[in-house]
Amino acid sequence: MSMSKKTQDELDRWSKEVKRGAVTLAILALLSKRRAYGYEAVKLLDEKMSFLALEQGTVYPLLRRLEQRELLKSEWDYEDPTKPKKYYAVTDQGLMALGAMTEAWINLSGEMQAVLTEVE
Repeated sequence: MSMSKKTQDELDRWSKEVKRGAVTLAILALLSKRRAYGYEAVKLLDEKMSFLALEQGTVYPLLRRLEQRELLKSEWDYEDPTKPKKYYAVTDQGLMALGAMTEAWINLSGEMQAVLTEVE
């Protein structure tokens, strides 16, 4: 039996919403361990998380938003003058946000696991 169009649309909408929150947490976690430029961050996360299926068109606006919110800071690297790279790192405020988001994610994951595996 295959999914109806309405069911598939709902799954797609839900998946997009879950990914939106998860990618912010993933980016902050990654950049808290090491600085990286946008394309590098996409590749590093793709290696670890197939669910997110990140696209550069999603990541760059997110990096800019997180920088505007002062959760990330950036610095240009001109080692190769023909291809300057903008590196991102987490700020102190970003580390605090990461801690709070991580705690919320762990709590939510545990509660969802309990609901999903609950036996009547």
